[in-house]
Amino acid sequence: MTGGRLMFNGRPYRFVGFNGYEIATEWGIDAGCGPELSDDQLNQLFASLPPDSMVRFWAFQGTMATDVTTKQIDWAPLDRVFAAAAAHHQLLIPVLAGQSGSCDSGHWADLSWYNGGFMDVFNDSGMTPLSYWNYLQAIVNRYKNSLALGMWEPISEAEASTCPTQFEPSNCNGNQTCPNEHAAALALRHFFDVVGGELHALDPNHLVEEGLLGSGQCGAVWTDYTYVGASPGIDVLSYHDYGDPATAIPGDQWNGLGARLNRAASLGKPLIIGEEGINAGSSCLSNSQRASDFAANIHAQISAGSSGVLLWDWVPSVEATCVYDIAPDDPTIGVIASLALG
Repeated sequence: MTGGRLMFNGRPYRFVGFNGYEIATEWGIDAGCGPELSDDQLNQLFASLPPDSMVRFWAFQGTMATDVTTKQIDWAPLDRVFAAAAAHHQLLIPVLAGQSGSCDSGHWADLSWYNGGFMDVFNDSGMTPLSYWNYLQAIVNRYKNSLALGMWEPISEAEASTCPTQFEPSNCNGNQTCPNEHAAALALRHFFDVVGGELHALDPNHLVEEGLLGSGQCGAVWTDYTYVGASPGIDVLSYHDYGDPATAIPGDQWNGLGARLNRAASLGKPLIIGEEGINAGSSCLSNSQRASDFAANIHAQISAGSSGVLLWDWVPSVEATCVYDIAPDDPTIGVIASLALG
């Protein structure tokens, strides 16, 4: 990284790629999260992208790194993903945990968790024998020398909010509250200072990407986004775009993408669109219209200063209508393959 720009092999680097949250699922080995991909389908994903693109995926302890029978760490499903990506000269963003605890420990990450609870074991699901802290050390030491590693993401869509117990872990969205924005910002900053610092100490050769949704969640409202993003543990800022598909730079003047790009520039750090989703199929947009909207948004977001865009979500086949899923026969694949961002 130089002057707020991503660099790769000594050259400025911008990318477009996919989220494939489910790609480490291997039924019978791990508990899995989302559909299982065959070896051929996994290779199909990586082969569909220009070389040195990015794929972001869940590397959660609870569903991707723990043996479903022994309840002990088993790296085989993650090894398969890293090997396939390396064979196709692609890069990965492994996400180590998620805010809700779904597909992992089953524990909502609240204020106390960000203030140090990540050092403790939360094994509500029975599939997370290690604390987040110990799992981080284990996974980083295993994959830090992989040629397929692009960046680390400590947690997806962090927010130091409160979720009532009856809604945990899967129904918190829409039910969570933010009792104290200032305390939440301090907690998120503490988490990224400590966890990002540990990631840098264990692996000084790769960047840490924050994974924030970015549109004004608890602890990252307005200028608190800058305060959290200024953490020395964070190298790359994040925004997730599920807004109007015809609006390339969504949001308001306080928490919108334009404001976040300005904040990133003021910090001298790159920003990526970690998730960009548009519903398509049947009663929604046609797949061809979605592909056209993706192309327009990608060009506008890169031109506005984003260093990368990751579309949500590549799947081997689409099983429903009006969804974010992008299958191998979707025209969006051709849009991505035709881009040469440099």
